[in-house]
Amino acid sequence: MATLHLFATYCFGGAPPSAPLGDSRIPPAELAHLLCMDTTSAVVIEQILSLSELCAHLHVSAQTIYDLRSQGRGPRGSRVGRELRFRVSEVEAWLTRLE
Repeated sequence: MATLHLFATYCFGGAPPSAPLGDSRIPPAELAHLLCMDTTSAVVIEQILSLSELCAHLHVSAQTIYDLRSQGRGPRGSRVGRELRFRVSEVEAWLTRLE
């Protein structure tokens, strides 16, 4: 009962599977979680640059990036643990704003 409710909730009104979900002999194509999947779209993960990679790309020192960021004029970045990471799209947008 709860499984059919979840199926209707996540499949946006799609028809429930014809066989019960607990049976291990059901072909994978008939499982509820596979019926809702969109297999045509590919997941794209954006490239991330480390601080050293960004410095090498821009031919500047790490201190220059730190100084620009502290003044509010540098590229937007995120901390992953102790390291700064920069999305390539953010760096490109920052360079465009500098032009």
